[in-house]
Amino acid sequence: MKLLHQLRGFFRKDTLDREMSEEMRLHLDEQTAANVAAGMNLDEARFAALRKFGGVEQIKEQARDQRGIPWLETLWRDVRFSGRSLRRSPAFSTAVVATLALCIGANTSIFSVLYGLVLKPLPFPHSEQIVDVYNLRPKAGEMHTTVSPAQYADYKANADLFDGFALWFGWMFNIGEDGGTSRYVGMQVTYDYFSVLGLQPLLGRFFTPDDAVPGKDQVVVLTQSFWEKKFNADPAIIGKELRLSGQVFTVVGVVPRRFEELSVAPLLMKPIAWRPDDLNPQNHLRRAGDMTARIKPGVSHRAALAQLDTLEKRYFDTLATPEVRTYLTNGGHRMGLVQLREGATEKIRSGLLLLQAGALLVLLLGCVNVASLMLARANARYAEFAVRTTLGAGRGALARQLLTEAALLAGAGAALGLAMTAASLKVINVYTDKIIYGIPPVKLDAGVLGATLLIVFGVALLIGLLPVLRIWRMGSLNQAMQGGTRGASRGGGVRAMSGVLVVAQVALALMLLIGAGLLMRSFANVMAINPGFDPRHVIHARVAYDARFKDDAAFRALQNRLLEKVRQIPGVDSVAYSDRMPGFGENVTMALPIKGRTVSDESMAPTAIVFGASPEYFGTMGIRLIEGRPFTAADQVSGMPMTLIVDRKFAERYFPGESAVGHQFLFGPGTTDPSKPLPTIVGVVEVARVSGLENPEGLPYVYFSVSFSRGGLSMELRTKRSFNEIMPLIRAAVREVDPALPIYQERTMQMQLDDAAANRRGILWLLGAFAGIALILSAVGIYGMLAYDVTQRTKEIGIRGAIGATREQIVMLILKQGLLKAGLGLALGLAGALALSRFLEKLLYEVKPTDPLVFGGVALLLLLVALFASWLPARRAANVDPLVALRHE
Repeated sequence: MKLLHQLRGFFRKDTLDREMSEEMRLHLDEQTAANVAAGMNLDEARFAALRKFGGVEQIKEQARDQRGIPWLETLWRDVRFSGRSLRRSPAFSTAVVATLALCIGANTSIFSVLYGLVLKPLPFPHSEQIVDVYNLRPKAGEMHTTVSPAQYADYKANADLFDGFALWFGWMFNIGEDGGTSRYVGMQVTYDYFSVLGLQPLLGRFFTPDDAVPGKDQVVVLTQSFWEKKFNADPAIIGKELRLSGQVFTVVGVVPRRFEELSVAPLLMKPIAWRPDDLNPQNHLRRAGDMTARIKPGVSHRAALAQLDTLEKRYFDTLATPEVRTYLTNGGHRMGLVQLREGATEKIRSGLLLLQAGALLVLLLGCVNVASLMLARANARYAEFAVRTTLGAGRGALARQLLTEAALLAGAGAALGLAMTAASLKVINVYTDKIIYGIPPVKLDAGVLGATLLIVFGVALLIGLLPVLRIWRMGSLNQAMQGGTRGASRGGGVRAMSGVLVVAQVALALMLLIGAGLLMRSFANVMAINPGFDPRHVIHARVAYDARFKDDAAFRALQNRLLEKVRQIPGVDSVAYSDRMPGFGENVTMALPIKGRTVSDESMAPTAIVFGASPEYFGTMGIRLIEGRPFTAADQVSGMPMTLIVDRKFAERYFPGESAVGHQFLFGPGTTDPSKPLPTIVGVVEVARVSGLENPEGLPYVYFSVSFSRGGLSMELRTKRSFNEIMPLIRAAVREVDPALPIYQERTMQMQLDDAAANRRGILWLLGAFAGIALILSAVGIYGMLAYDVTQRTKEIGIRGAIGATREQIVMLILKQGLLKAGLGLALGLAGALALSRFLEKLLYEVKPTDPLVFGGVALLLLLVALFASWLPARRAANVDPLVALRHE
């Protein structure tokens, strides 16, 4: 109660003062009236009442002490005084707040992304026990491939170090009626998928083993966001029917929003219904989907992985055919295991850690810059502190005042920085979705906000510490009242401290600039790679089919009508089609044993990405034919021998020094029926990097001729018309054929390459921005240090000029001072950059971490900046009039 009374007294001080004055006045008036009634005149009565009542102001002060909180009032007084002091120096305050806002905003933004995508634990029970399981064949270039239903059944029955296994894969479906049909993303999951994650339904139920039977699998579970958006969170949704891709499904449950922390892409899930052949152990290598598993408590990831490898070895020894054993041995087959979602974020982890390190360097650089400004400001207020000391203020009060100013500046910078973070996260989320499809948007987490507040506290302490130390270490403040301070040179300690700060600024800036320079050279090398095709005028669009089309004849007729309509669009030069979008999603890899060829080198296993394309594909995409012939219409005729086209990488890898054309593969009907021909290579084309310009050592491509597709039609169009101009015409053409067919995955191939480079480009831009900020801060730091030094040494410079020093000598004096500190900073920065550049190696492409061109160029750039920043104060010093300087106080 006492504390509440004190707080009430603090926040209602003016009101309580008025009430207290009024109460005292009433008491005095009553006593005065009593004295008059006793026979005194009015003046005597008033004086007698005052003598009896005592000192009014003393009583008021005692009352204020009882009702208030002295330390809080002192703090409030310091805050108000600091606010007024900072308002009188708008340029200084603006520079400090802007610097801190940039530094704190950059760190909060990057750490929000790092925490949200990499460090934040998933909201599932004991999420550290949930892992992704995958096949790994590094010698064949297959670093992360899907798992088969037979493996799922084997592990579920025999891997006793796990609490459960589940399999899932993506599923596309249509929603809508004629003219308003859209394509959406869903998932097909095994019935035990949600139990492995440890989730309970928000509404209804999840799948059961009875749902995993063909004919009984027409049930779906909705995500909470889709349920709220599409069905207005209707609790009666359970049991209702949905029409998806022409089929009727029944809603049985809603999964809580926590599930969407994995991915926001799927809107609903349906069960996987296995057929007996799917689980046949002989189909151990038939790829189906991604596997998620939960390890038992207390079991290490290493032990769990060892058990999976043991089960794979048992299959290898007892069930695998000799051909499969050769394939597995040549590929270096083993199982892989990684914590849930860790594999998806692996490609951005190192980049985010690098950016976080860069942001921390910028924060440190900003703090050094601001501390230098605070030190200069404190030194300029030397006389003010002396006056305040003379009037009774102690050094503790002065130090508290400086720390309060630092806290106000840091708080204002943090507020502005958080506003910048909120804006930057909107932009960052656009790029993260391009880098990792379906990744949940990054938000400003409460934990990140708490870390930001700790950073602000540390920044306030750091930038206020040097001025406070200066106050405590300086001599008698009263000496500042004698002789003036403006004409005196600064003490050696202050100048040395300021010089150390400048050296630190230059060193930190150099390390950031070298990092940005290495990435810039690497990015230039990537952009200079020949993609092997012409992406500028090629547009891809995919048309989704539905359950109305059931036989091959219907698919062929629909495809022919669609292609004919699109070819009639003005400005379309050529149209091709393929079995899927080039470079999109997981590649289909396949072992391709070559007739008459025995693989002796295990690292040269004949494995490639197989891709179905029409005869017009290579011409439309601009992929150059190197040898042989392209596909023709005859290759698409049913019953004709299978023809294949390989890319240059495949030909050079598996047919060194000879032609690949005419060689045959040992798969297909010809391997069991000698009367039927084997698949034959008829041509070699240039390597087309449709998945991105990097990774030139990846798997080669083998193309087969595709006549039609049952799941949908992927079209590639060559046109000189813009994307925004041609896409409405394509949609109109498709609607003419069938209004119920949606178009999706529409984009230019240049967009595809740009998205593939989004991770590298984003890291480059952000680190480049940090380096730019560092360059500006270091230049400002050098300029500020020398400019302030010139101001403080006005009298000394005047004396030098009066005794004969020339302008050139004065300029060289100041330049030497600035360049000496810059040179020392460059030396320290080069040493730091050499030590840290090795951490960049994974992000560099054909650039050495110690590239001399980058190191030398960046050092020269920073030296020129330091020279310019030193020349401006030097020129100002040379223009000092000796007569004016000698009279200067």
